[in-house]
Amino acid sequence: MQPPNDTRPPAGNWTYAAVILGAALGMLAGYAPLFNATAGVFVRPLAAEFGWGRSEASLSYAASMFGLAVVSPLVGSLMDRFGIRRVIACSAVVFGLATAAMALQNGSKALWVWLSVLVGVSGAATSVLGYLAVLPQWFDRRLGLALGLAMCGLGAGTVLMPMSAQYLVTAHGWRAAYATLGGGTIVLSLLACALLRERHVPTRAAGGPSAAADGMTLGQALRSYRLWAIWLVFVLASSATLSLGPHLPAMFADRGFTPAEAARSASTVGVGLLVGRIATGILIDRIHAPLVAAVFFAGGALGILLLRAGGDYGTLLLATTLIGLTIGAEGDLISYLVRSYFGLRAFGTLFGIAFSGYGFGAVIGPVGLGAWFDRHGDYALPLLVLPAMLGVAALLVLSLGRYRRPAAHGAAGEVAVSA
Repeated sequence: MQPPNDTRPPAGNWTYAAVILGAALGMLAGYAPLFNATAGVFVRPLAAEFGWGRSEASLSYAASMFGLAVVSPLVGSLMDRFGIRRVIACSAVVFGLATAAMALQNGSKALWVWLSVLVGVSGAATSVLGYLAVLPQWFDRRLGLALGLAMCGLGAGTVLMPMSAQYLVTAHGWRAAYATLGGGTIVLSLLACALLRERHVPTRAAGGPSAAADGMTLGQALRSYRLWAIWLVFVLASSATLSLGPHLPAMFADRGFTPAEAARSASTVGVGLLVGRIATGILIDRIHAPLVAAVFFAGGALGILLLRAGGDYGTLLLATTLIGLTIGAEGDLISYLVRSYFGLRAFGTLFGIAFSGYGFGAVIGPVGLGAWFDRHGDYALPLLVLPAMLGVAALLVLSLGRYRRPAAHGAAGEVAVSA
């Protein structure tokens, strides 16, 4: 796992395992599972108590994702400056308090939106942005596998947190549920931070060749088309795939399937997501990552086209599974591509910039698809546009070319070329 000419002190196998376990535990209780994945649980009780429509009660998702997307580059810069664990720990405490503060809602829609924005801003470092930033410090040739294993925590949290939230809402009410979730994320996130370790390495060994932290400076990366191509790739990909999540049950119900069958569509997305994360992690250690990305994007496009074409229930479940595979791949690919093309020198900031593209896509897609349906009453045209967006994303990611980091620190077959 450690390159042969790495100047960093050796670490035991337990340290590598602890880093993966800490990242997985942190993402299990982080922003996406604890807040976004549970948002649907709170829609009905909030609508009932305050007389809101369901679209108003659902505003928290878009508002929080907007806050996260805007602040991601700043969070990445803070991680480069002050250390990843320190930023995650501070973020986790504020995120937990902000989540608990959702219980103070008094029916004001403005308060609801601003609290949700605060949750997104404070929770940014508890997302993949924070926890996956640690792994490239420890893993090189097996970075993809490490990313895939750590992301399993996010998948597990996406399953466990909604069930926990539903139990709390049923047993104690929605206010107590928010307060409990907020306290729980603080405890679990700080435990995750205790497991994480950071490697601080010099950018260049004295009088010798570049050390492991070499790579582009922030200025060099900002002038590189590759950074903005990666950013646009994930705006397009996340917008195309994540737009469907809130609408899948309605799409199935519109075609005459039972509520249980419609709900099962979301479960198949979750299964595909988990498999996609592990499979992508294994594949990108062995195959050029842009090629892996293009294949997964093509699979997602096929899934959306199958969804549009309709057919029997089994075909539609295959479609949602393909979409889930693509969503799962996206999380692993962002960190890996940034590490492979830009190195570790300004990794946190650059990862934050790339991740902000994913966040903006996650806001634009669902809101845009919902607005189209409200105006036109169907999904026919969007289900042609979304595959085209994934096609453009595939072409863009293939245009990135060969990896740019020093060959001495890359996997077999990676080459060093000038910036």
